[in-house]
Amino acid sequence: MSENNSRIGSWFRFRGVSITREGTYYFLVFLFILAGAIVRSRIQLLMLLACMLLGPLLYNAWVVYRSMRYIKIIRRVPHLLSCGETFFVELTAKNSARHSTYAIVIEDQLVQTAGVDPEPPKKVEVFFAKVAKQGESTLTYKAVIRKRGKYQLGPLTASTAFPLGLMRNTRPDPVVSTVVVMPRLGSMTPAWRRMIQQEQSGFSSSRRQHGLLEGDFYGLREWRSGDPKQWIHWRSSAKQGELVVRQFEKQNQQDFVLLVDAWIPKEPTQEDKDRAERIISMAATAVRDLAGVGGCHLQMICCGAQLETIVGTVSQAYVVQAMHDLAVQVPTHKHPIGETLRDTLKTSKPGSRIVMLTTRDIDLSDTEVFSRIWNDPKLRTDLGRVRTISAGRDEDNQFFHLPKPKAVQLAEEES
Repeated sequence: MSENNSRIGSWFRFRGVSITREGTYYFLVFLFILAGAIVRSRIQLLMLLACMLLGPLLYNAWVVYRSMRYIKIIRRVPHLLSCGETFFVELTAKNSARHSTYAIVIEDQLVQTAGVDPEPPKKVEVFFAKVAKQGESTLTYKAVIRKRGKYQLGPLTASTAFPLGLMRNTRPDPVVSTVVVMPRLGSMTPAWRRMIQQEQSGFSSSRRQHGLLEGDFYGLREWRSGDPKQWIHWRSSAKQGELVVRQFEKQNQQDFVLLVDAWIPKEPTQEDKDRAERIISMAATAVRDLAGVGGCHLQMICCGAQLETIVGTVSQAYVVQAMHDLAVQVPTHKHPIGETLRDTLKTSKPGSRIVMLTTRDIDLSDTEVFSRIWNDPKLRTDLGRVRTISAGRDEDNQFFHLPKPKAVQLAEEES
């Protein structure tokens, strides 16, 4: 429904039923004829005509009110998307009434609720020609979102002016869906994989060996002197007539810390913003890449308008949480990287490798920025664990490739 129609309809509204622009013109004609019939009371034909004109208005108001009472809208949409990925939003209109409903217009909207540089809401209208009685109808529209962030679909409105278009019933529906658009994903180069493999093989002291009860259970063996009683598998022992215990596989995991420094100047240029987006995309791609390698315990620290930290073994759930935090991260000039690196060196496990992705032309030997680290002998020694990849010096190009972005599209498609 257009803005003009909404303004006209606001003059008269009862239980969601309002008059349309066409209905307003029709009503003015009715008032003109009614006034003529009152002024010239002897002309009964004008009064009869006025009553005949009032009938369609009342009939249309009753039909549109009845039509929307039993309509329910359901939306289905993926909750995690890649930047630039085409996705489909499915709208289903369910009609629980004993009569069919025609010409329903569903207006949905897409609003960015978190992320960098929010854009104005985008709206789309979907037209249902007919929803059968005790039935349902499904339509889809497709969209492409080119910016990472957190988005909200809805609330939506359903309206109909069938059959005469003189009166419209508009019913807001509070159904809301959340969509998280991940940063654009690229590909890590062989140089990155070589660096990771060198870290894994060159720093074996950082490997964490799980306790026996923390490993994977893979079989049974006979009981040996010194085995804890809690390892005994009583059911199998009863069957075999002798004590047997569970056997566990020892596991090694590599500890990594990924420090993402999304810094931009106080008055950033477009190049500064693009550099920050590239670092965030590189971090997201690196997490996905480490998930494919397996056996990695990762602490990811996102430095932006808010400081977010995720710690754990890189799994599918870890990747989803990491993508969510990176999607809503807002670059800033206020974050003190020296303090964050100091806290990271103090809280990370001894021997773990720290890879810092930054937009700054940073130097770890800078005794002013990292003064509190250089003043601490232990932390100063731990600086050898830090590997810096700076987009300010174009070092990211050696380890990461990002394809060109696609344009935004928003279209409607009938399923």
